[in-house]
Amino acid sequence: MDDTKPLGLSFERRDERGAALVTSILISTLLLTVAGAVILTSGMSATTAIESTAEVQAYYGAESGLEAALNVVRGNVAPRSGIPTGTKMGFRNAVELSKANLPSDSSTTSRLSGWLVYGNNERVTPPDANFSYSLTVSDPDDPTGAKRAASAAYRPTRLAIQSTGYGPTGSVKRMEMVIQKTDFDFSPNAMLLMRGAEDGSKMNFDIGSSAAKYYSGHDNAGVQGNLPTFGVTSDGDDATAEEAITKGSTVADEKVAEIGVGSLPSFLQTTEGPNGARAFLNNMQGIARSMGRYYASFDGYAGSTTQPQFTFVNGNCVLDGGAGMLVVTGDLVLNGNPTFKGIILVLGEGTINRNGGGNGNIFGTIYVAKFARSWPASENGQPHPFLAPSFYTNGGGTAELRYDSQWVQSGKDVLGTIVRDIREF
Repeated sequence: MDDTKPLGLSFERRDERGAALVTSILISTLLLTVAGAVILTSGMSATTAIESTAEVQAYYGAESGLEAALNVVRGNVAPRSGIPTGTKMGFRNAVELSKANLPSDSSTTSRLSGWLVYGNNERVTPPDANFSYSLTVSDPDDPTGAKRAASAAYRPTRLAIQSTGYGPTGSVKRMEMVIQKTDFDFSPNAMLLMRGAEDGSKMNFDIGSSAAKYYSGHDNAGVQGNLPTFGVTSDGDDATAEEAITKGSTVADEKVAEIGVGSLPSFLQTTEGPNGARAFLNNMQGIARSMGRYYASFDGYAGSTTQPQFTFVNGNCVLDGGAGMLVVTGDLVLNGNPTFKGIILVLGEGTINRNGGGNGNIFGTIYVAKFARSWPASENGQPHPFLAPSFYTNGGGTAELRYDSQWVQSGKDVLGTIVRDIREF
């Protein structure tokens, strides 16, 4: 049998020798490229995942720092050993190095080391956390401290707090926030200010006939300048007050001053009539609800000297004492010997009654204004202006009503601190 291949066929296919090998190599190269890409991508994904986790932890650290600083500034953290006994945190003390930092802290900026525990690495590490943070606190309106040095009464209106968060593998995140007190346009014009009626009606004003009753606009804290003891806004009320101070009570100079309406806090001016006062009460009522300090009526103590509070009474109030800021839309009754320190605003019914004996003292400032907060729909479109307020004193006993700038500031402080802006930088 002849098994030889035809010579012509072999000769025709001799150029195809090795094609399968080349094809295999090309396919193998392609597969190796794809496999390499998969391996590289997997490695990069794992690295990215690790770095992303570390960055998140650093972010948590920065965020925790801001929360811790806010907690300190709001007065919810006790000072560490080394800070003077009785020191209370506030906006000024937050940037005052002797009150914010420990005496052993050589930092030239506030780090709140007198209130938060920094470790040897100059960072605060929360318990069981895998992140840490460091802080700086400054007054953006007084970066060099010149205003604080010039006046003991200076209080920052806002603070800038920067927090640097540290996570694993050297990850770092930085955040900053600006905080300020709840906006309250208020600077006292007198120890007791009676906002007069727009139609000229005279106020009812009886401060008592006992020399043991003492009224003064001299700053009991000795920090600010003296104010008039009684402030009024019309000639008729000026005459009424001048007559009242002749009945026997002791009144310090300057006894009575007529205050221009344009100098009053914005919510008691006449640009919009009492509408500004109504809007103010609505705002204060909302704040009180958010703080759990709203009452339809009240009988008792509104805060204390160790824990001043904001109290909003949308009705009548019988005050036994307290401290902070008290807003009453109904009648305010001071029975016996209530002692209150701070700000009292009687806006709405505009009536204060001091009844009975006792030795109650009030340090701070009092404002009284009468106006309708609401009315029947049938009266829509009718004017509802400021009306004549009332202040009555009955009974014996000693009592003092004195202006006190520090307790006024404490009254303003109870409205709380809000975060205005926050950013990552």
